[in-house]
Amino acid sequence: MSPVWLIVFVSLAMRTHDASRARIRVLYQAAGVQHSLVTLRTRRFIIGVDGGATKTVALIGTENGKILGRGESGPSNYHNVGTLAASLAIKEAVTEACKDARVKQSNLEFAVVALAAADSAKDKVTAARFLRNVRIARKNIVVHDSVAALHAATHGRPGIIVISGTGCVAAGINGSGEYVRAGGWGYLVDDEGSAYDIGTKALRSAFRRIDGRGHKTKLISILKRRFRVETLEDALSTIYSKRFGVNGIAALTPLDSRLAASDNVCRGILNGAGERLAELASIVAERLGITHDAFPIVLVGGTFKAGKYLLEPLQARIAKRCPRATIEIMKIEPALGALFLAVSELQKRH
Repeated sequence: MSPVWLIVFVSLAMRTHDASRARIRVLYQAAGVQHSLVTLRTRRFIIGVDGGATKTVALIGTENGKILGRGESGPSNYHNVGTLAASLAIKEAVTEACKDARVKQSNLEFAVVALAAADSAKDKVTAARFLRNVRIARKNIVVHDSVAALHAATHGRPGIIVISGTGCVAAGINGSGEYVRAGGWGYLVDDEGSAYDIGTKALRSAFRRIDGRGHKTKLISILKRRFRVETLEDALSTIYSKRFGVNGIAALTPLDSRLAASDNVCRGILNGAGERLAELASIVAERLGITHDAFPIVLVGGTFKAGKYLLEPLQARIAKRCPRATIEIMKIEPALGALFLAVSELQKRH
């Protein structure tokens, strides 16, 4: 079994949050790899963290990249939840990964923390500050989450990723190693094509229909059931509450998807999201100068579970702008990209 397929094979097995350690040992042994439960021949460990607006995942590995443990916690996009909640989520995921791997946190040599909020130099300084307080590893570096996801998807080869979860962003790399990013500016500024965008448009369409300003839609009925209210107006206090927030609105996306086959409004929302995400990928390809090349566009995130009414417009628009590109759904965790980067950085420093 090749190293790449081994990583995919093991990472998919580890995705199940409550997977037994015995099952993971069997998978490693089947692949011909010695897992940490059998023997640990190194005392130097690395960790990769992927921190987004929905969840945080941490993977612990050896210095040559063997995965030893996984941890998961809540959101760590500090723009949405604040620095304290973000740091606690990261700490929880790391602690759980250490427990899963039976590794002491004091033995973590190097960490790469990929955060959705690491948009600017100032963001990275802020993140580095609260990560010092968490004390993940002896040495920590912060990158944007698109960097780690891109590394997981392409292993450094030319290609583009489009991430769409609570927020959205596209990033790519060309044959010269040039990195370009588009989008990812947050829910107040942009994020068209994200789950938050879809949820917001679903709410807007429903309330406009109540006024008589919008088209007929089944969204009113399904949203009333979701909020357990007699009239949709009674849901406003929940919608505007801090507790509901960005993640609550993003979580409405499956309701829109459920109705799309029979509701023109819902279908139009998903069509528009697909087109906006295709626009992100296309502009990245143009800036990298690869629109006429053959390269993968890898889709990452829960929004793509919305199905064909989002994916088909995305595919059609990309086919016009990047006719030789192939589109695929990423089957491994973006946190693996952070782990790969940690391996690479550690090798550079020793």
